[in-house]
Formats: sequence, structure tokens, C-alpha cells
Amino acid sequence: MTSRLRKLVTFVAALVAFSLALAGGVWLFLSDGQTWPALGWGVVWGIAIVVTLVAFIGFLRETDPDATADEHVVVTPPTTPLPPATDKSTPWPYEWLAPALATAFEGTPYVVRSNGHSVLVHADLADARWRHLATRRHLEHAFIARFTPTDKPGIVKRTDESRQVESHAGISGLGAQIAVSSGREFTYTRRKEWSLGLEGFRKQVDYEFSTAEINVPVKEILGRAGWREALDSETKGALVMGAMGLSALVLVPLALGVKALVG
Repeated sequence: MTSRLRKLVTFVAALVAFSLALAGGVWLFLSDGQTWPALGWGVVWGIAIVVTLVAFIGFLRETDPDATADEHVVVTPPTTPLPPATDKSTPWPYEWLAPALATAFEGTPYVVRSNGHSVLVHADLADARWRHLATRRHLEHAFIARFTPTDKPGIVKRTDESRQVESHAGISGLGAQIAVSSGREFTYTRRKEWSLGLEGFRKQVDYEFSTAEINVPVKEILGRAGWREALDSETKGALVMGAMGLSALVLVPLALGVKALVG
């Protein structure tokens, strides 16, 4: 995951680059008397700047460490069966999602926490799978999926985070500092370590993690509850920026070709 500072720099660099592309392109076209190509260029890169700026503001709001450092308590699975499955026309109340997710992750090395507003799903560092890595093999960060409701019924916003792991006398917990990576993460990690000891050459660490371990149960519960995940501001901005970059690969040669034909 990319640090918040690095993403801030990336956004600023993108805004500067897009602004230069806008100004430079318009000036080049107008200097040759090509009004309509200049206007088209301005519209394309103007949209890119506006979208990037909106995504930047959304990123600052969504990933402010002071705003995400609130207290969450562990949610226990309900003793009663989950409500019947529904669809997006009649989604479950939002407060039902946390207990339902707790049921989905019961018996796994993951835990569900909630503060009544946002819901967190992350590694249960009290589980032996993570405790060994945290205390002896220097597990430094824990992957966290954060879900918060939006203004639209049945749509929840997801932000993936990396929170620092702290170990004290063999007890591991999530640190207060948060390095947030907005958007969606799709990762797979496999780690193996061997060492030579009195019992010979033996495997000491066999660690495997995939975001699918969280994504699959979450998708099942949200589908059952009639809820959907929404892209956050940063991810939307990244998609638009990517589309703008691809469009530039087409527009620039096209404009040069038209200029050559006309000129």
C-alpha cells in the first residue's frame, strides 16, 4: 500500500502536470489559429483537472488520521439466525451489517469491529496465525477493510487501510498510527522461511494472505443484505485519470494528423 504522504505528492504532481498540459496544448493550437482543436483540448484536460481535484479533496477527507482514529469495539455474532436474503430494492438496515459480518467471520483469524457508524474487518491479532508473525517474525502492518454508509440507501463505501502493529511483551495490537490506502486492494502474499537448528533444516514460517479471505465473505453478506460497495473518491479519480491518459494517446496523434492534413 502507498503511504498517505506519497499519495499527496502524486495528486499534486498530477494536478500540476494536467494544468501544464491544458495550458501548453491550448497555447500551441491557438498559436496556429486552430480554435476548435484548442477548445477540444481545453475541455478534455479541464475535465481531468476538475475530476482530479475532486478526488484529491475526497482523499483528504477520507484518509485524515484524526478522523479514522476513533474507537471500535468487537462485534459478536448474534445468537439468532440472520434475516432472510433480500435485494437492493429493500436492503437491510445498516446496523444489521456488522453482526452479519461477525457471523461470516466467526471461526476465522479475522475480527469485526464497529463504533456504530463505520465497520472494520481485519486480522484478529489474538489468533495464533498472526500472533506468531507479529511477535517473532516482525509483522508490521495489518490489512483493514473499513465500511461506512453513504447518503444513498443500500450503498456502503469501502476504504482499505494498513494499520501499524505494536507488540508488547508478546501481546500484539493495532497501533494508533494509520497509513491509509484508499480504494480497493487486491493482494496475495506467500512467505516461507527455513532455518537450520538442532533438529535439522526445518520450515519455521509458512505464511499466506490474500485479500480474498476478506473480500469473499464480505461480498456474500452484502449480497444477502441487498447492499453494494461504492468506489471511494480516490479510486474514481484514478479511473478517470487513467481514461484521460488513454484518451490522450488517441487525441494527440489525431490532432497532429488533422493539423498536417489541414496545413
